Amino acid sequence: MKKLLIFLVSMLIAVSLCACSSTSTTYTINKNGTSYVVDTVNNTISNGTHSYQYSFSGNSSSYVVSIIYPDGSTYWWRQESGRYSSNGSGGWSDDYDANRYVDGDTLCDVLLEKAPKESSSGNFFIVIFLLAVGIFNIASPYNSWYLQYGWRYKNAEPSDSALTINRIAGGVAIIVAAIMIFL
Repeated sequence: MKKLLIFLVSMLIAVSLCACSSTSTTYTINKNGTSYVVDTVNNTISNGTHSYQYSFSGNSSSYVVSIIYPDGSTYWWRQESGRYSSNGSGGWSDDYDANRYVDGDTLCDVLLEKAPKESSSGNFFIVIFLLAVGIFNIASPYNSWYLQYGWRYKNAEPSDSALTINRIAGGVAIIVAAIMIFL
């Protein structure tokens, strides 16, 4: 029974860590009543009338974007976000005409809709800790109980309920860690 439980928990962790998602190379964003199709392979944005080349690097809070219009004019924006402040700067080439094509701010907003979110490196250690505690509680509920309470008393033994609660707590810790991985 114990080996089966350890195997099932290990499989749950492996599946949650290796979960693959299929992502399309194109997606559609509706902005200001217009549909824009973003092609992530060819790095183009199309509104049905014109197609714009773009380059994007960074995440949704700190990024650099450059847009090349059909006539060769360019628009660029650099956004830098720190812990307590955010600032940006940008510009366009001399031949840029905001009235002829979609303005650069709108195209930049379209790209930001699906930009990767900024990740927090602190969550990694919390996830690892929760996984370790969860696996330990499930695999060895007696030792877990002993580390919590047993060392305080001579010749004490845990009840079946205490061991079950340790296993449940381990499962909850693993579920919380799995949820944190995907947030």
